Parts: sequence; structure tokens; C-alpha cells
Amino acid sequence: MRSPQLYGQRGWPIPNQLAAAVAMAREAYTWVESFPICEHAQYALRLVLEEMLSNTIKYGYSNSAPRTISIRITVNSQHIQIVLVDDANPFDPTDQPRPDIASRIEADGEGGFGLELVRQSCSSMTYQRAQNQNRLTLEIPSADSDNNEADLVEAREHT
Repeated sequence: MRSPQLYGQRGWPIPNQLAAAVAMAREAYTWVESFPICEHAQYALRLVLEEMLSNTIKYGYSNSAPRTISIRITVNSQHIQIVLVDDANPFDPTDQPRPDIASRIEADGEGGFGLELVRQSCSSMTYQRAQNQNRLTLEIPSADSDNNEADLVEAREHT
């Protein structure tokens, strides 16, 4: 198995403000568009960033004091790795129960599905709490296996 080809790596420090999180997610989405990764991975990146950052900003802090959230994204031929580091209250998203979707829909419940969407978009999600900081590492597959197989079939037909 070959080592993955590195396409790019970038970091963003952002204030704990929703507008900054949305702007950063848009910027990251634009940045990854130039890499040879599938559209699903691009969409998943934006979804993961918007969901996890907005949850941290809305629910993670006990007060409205200015804080900084650090985001590091690495894109290679196998996956997009996102590392989010903040000093918000401890919260391990990997330890949260999955929502009962049917019950929520019947009760006209709004919200509560964001973390599940993130789980479904990622191949890996790990959490660590160290030195009063949350560190969440997420990986999104960067290649669409169905599309890769279709591309290989098409390439074989033209040879």
C-alpha cells in the first residue's frame, strides 16, 4: 500500500464567534476545492466544521469571554483530517448516545441531529482532554470509492 499523497495542510485560529466559524468553514471549503478529492468529502468538510464549531461556541463556554479555537486541516489522497482544539468545557462527542430519530420526528423535535450527521460523514472521530483543552480529531475519506471504480472502468475502456 502506497503512502498517501499530501495535498495541503493549513491552520486557522478563530475567535469563539459564530460568524468567524462560518467564515472559516467557507474559506476551508474554497481552499480544498483545488485538491483532487471527491465532492462528498468537500461537502462533509464544511458540514463537520460548521456543526462542531457552532456546537462548541453555543454550548461549550460558561461565559461570553473571548476565546480562541484552533483548527488544523490536512488533506491527502486518502482522507481529510480535521483537528479542533479549544478550552471550552469538557465535552466528548464520541461518548454521546445516538439520537432516536423516529421519536424526534414524531415529536416534531428540532435539532439534535448535527452530531449524528458528523458521525456519518467521518470514518474516524477521536477525542482527548489534556491540559484543560478539548482535542477532537476527525477524518473524512477524500476519495469516493464508487467514483474511483467508475473512473477505472472508463479508463480501461479507452485503452
